[in-house]
Amino acid sequence: MNKVTVKINGHEYTMVGSEPKEYLLTVANYVDERMQEVAKANPKLSTAMIAVLTTLNIGDELFKCSYELDKVKLQLEKPLQNLQDANIAVNDLKEDIKSKESQIQKMQEELSKLNEEVKTLKEQNEKLEKELEEKEIKIKDAEEIVSVFQNRLYDYQMKIVELEKKE
Repeated sequence: MNKVTVKINGHEYTMVGSEPKEYLLTVANYVDERMQEVAKANPKLSTAMIAVLTTLNIGDELFKCSYELDKVKLQLEKPLQNLQDANIAVNDLKEDIKSKESQIQKMQEELSKLNEEVKTLKEQNEKLEKELEEKEIKIKDAEEIVSVFQNRLYDYQMKIVELEKKE
């Protein structure tokens, strides 16, 4: 507890409170200033009347401030709710982004596997095309040999026919 001596309307008082001494002095100075204002405006009033009017004025200020605070709180409710809704939406979007990033990662891995498979298949295809080309060359060579042998066979058959005619 803090204890401080203050002067209000020319009289000294001891204030005790849990707040810091500076705060207690500020409150006392405020009350003193308000009492001085009331006393200057109404010099014929007694100290008790000055105290009552000051109390009424400070009470009036308190109620007005409280009313304004309530108004501000009401005005802040909707923006605060909007902010909370926006935060929820942002969190939902973050979760959605994480999910999409995970899907993208899986798709990239799948794409990488497919690219490897395509590469392997292309290599196999090139190998098979080369083998096919080699076999087509062998077939062409074989067809040429067959053609040569067919021509020789034909020639031999013709010679046989001629020889048979001569006999």
